[in-house]
Amino acid sequence: MIHIRFNRRHLIKTGLCTTTVVMLFTKYASLGFTDSNQQKFEGFDGQTVNWGGISYLPSEASATLPNFFPLLDKLAPETSVPILNDALTRSLESVDPTVWETKGFKLSIAMGGKDGTARFGMIMGVAAEITIQDSRTEINSFTVLRLIAYNFIFSIDKRGGRKVIASYPVSGRVYNAQDGLDKTPIGEYYLRMFTTESADGDTITDWYSKKLKDYPFAEIKTGLDYRVGSVKLGDKAIKSLKRLGLNKKTFADWVGYAATMSFGEKLKVSMVPFKDSKASTGDLALNFRDKSAFSLSLPEGDVIITPKVHMWKVQYQDHPRDKNQFAQKLSVFLQIKIQFVFDEEDKPRFNQLLFAEEIQAVFKEEKYRRSDAATIFLLIEQLFDKTFEAIKNPSQREVLINGYRKDFTTTERNSEIKPYIRLKVHKQTAANFQQQCQNVLEI
Repeated sequence: MIHIRFNRRHLIKTGLCTTTVVMLFTKYASLGFTDSNQQKFEGFDGQTVNWGGISYLPSEASATLPNFFPLLDKLAPETSVPILNDALTRSLESVDPTVWETKGFKLSIAMGGKDGTARFGMIMGVAAEITIQDSRTEINSFTVLRLIAYNFIFSIDKRGGRKVIASYPVSGRVYNAQDGLDKTPIGEYYLRMFTTESADGDTITDWYSKKLKDYPFAEIKTGLDYRVGSVKLGDKAIKSLKRLGLNKKTFADWVGYAATMSFGEKLKVSMVPFKDSKASTGDLALNFRDKSAFSLSLPEGDVIITPKVHMWKVQYQDHPRDKNQFAQKLSVFLQIKIQFVFDEEDKPRFNQLLFAEEIQAVFKEEKYRRSDAATIFLLIEQLFDKTFEAIKNPSQREVLINGYRKDFTTTERNSEIKPYIRLKVHKQTAANFQQQCQNVLEI
């Protein structure tokens, strides 16, 4: 790496290639993004990358992660090894070493590395646990959970300083719906996110054994920070949140995490952790080498992704045969703006309005069904995934313009309802959707 002492934003504005890195210093020093220049990232040049294990990014100690935090001290059966570190280590070791070697590095699961002092390190910092829904009755139970983490890859210089090269968002997901009372503790579900036992959705170990190895490290854009800086809510969305009894800050965090996860995963770029998250203040409790703690500071970002949830509508019709159920139609309107920091404010690279709707049969008693808040969140999450997938893959753009639809099977009892999910670019912005997708790729 070559470091040049010039104003970083000036270099970006004048077209030179720069990069922002996170500095990890020794004990009591800060972990912050600093001005520096990396002319080209050429992978790891055959060097050892030392896996440092799992950590967390709290703002209020254990109160931040009440269900996850106790898992850090839980040991694997008949060992003295923390069960989460053991799960991730096994996941990384399951990958054929030649996979890593083709990317120009060797992965070491030992302090210092098997081939001498490591020049690069890797840790995972858990930022937040999110309970979208956890409702349990004798009739049925619904659980929708997310665990948000960031995989930091950093260089280590001869003086012991550490500079983060990239931060990839990592998500664990659980969606569980079942008849009867679910007696599984939430903490157990978070533990399952590190195994293959997750009820439905991605596990953390999936990411490390399957997705990390597919990341094109040598192709990662340098010189730009991608970040979801804020989430906006329309007046109608705010009013609807009050009816749902959901705090608007909580809901905005859900949307911000979802956008950060989706953009980083679909476009395979390094993401600055969502600043409105619980990772935005406090220390990085780093279980690596001397177990030093590092302060975390976040930059403003150069490419800003701004979601705005304008509104949603919920409509009901009586079920044609079941007096206890409704046919429900739920619609969501989401705007996504993507802007380079030096663009004129009224000329973003991407500014699209998107629409999602879901038709399903639901119980009239709200406690016996998946919550409207969970349905809204899951629709928004899918809109992000499909939109960012279309930005990356031109073949998917027309699909979203014409309307993506997924039909679901149902029981004979609900055969008239015909449940489905539909996602679409709104007609107000569809005309320039293709070009604006390309604009983002050309930043």
